Amino acid sequence: MRTNSIFKKLFVFGLGVMLTTGAIAQDQPQKNRKQLTPAERQEKMLENYKKELDLTDQQTRQLQAINQDMVKNMQAIRNDQNLTRDAKKEKMKALQAERQQKVTAILNAEQQQKFTQMQAKKAERKAHHKGKRGQHKGKMHKKQNRDA
Repeated sequence: MRTNSIFKKLFVFGLGVMLTTGAIAQDQPQKNRKQLTPAERQEKMLENYKKELDLTDQQTRQLQAINQDMVKNMQAIRNDQNLTRDAKKEKMKALQAERQQKVTAILNAEQQQKFTQMQAKKAERKAHHKGKRGQHKGKMHKKQNRDA
């Protein structure tokens, strides 16, 4: 009887440790990244483009104006309560395509080639991460179905 009581206490203690560890792990941001505001993200993107594409001051100002317009329009789409989620997604895609055309228009031929390469790398990274998104949930779901 006494052994049974010890096992119960150990089980409860172990369960408490597991739950506490899981809760703490969920509270920590991924890779200690700071959550950037839209303006900060645009500034970071602008600096990256300026460096990678070797933009002139005029091109930098033009790109900044394009980005500011993009942020304003995306915010308006997000805040539009009359649009469905799918409609918002489609409008965002159209806005991205429009931005890409505007950016390409201000670049010279060499910069356009670099920009195209940058976009391809970005799409590749996005596809790679999209495949990983939610994998743990899928594994858990499969396990639950197998146990049932």
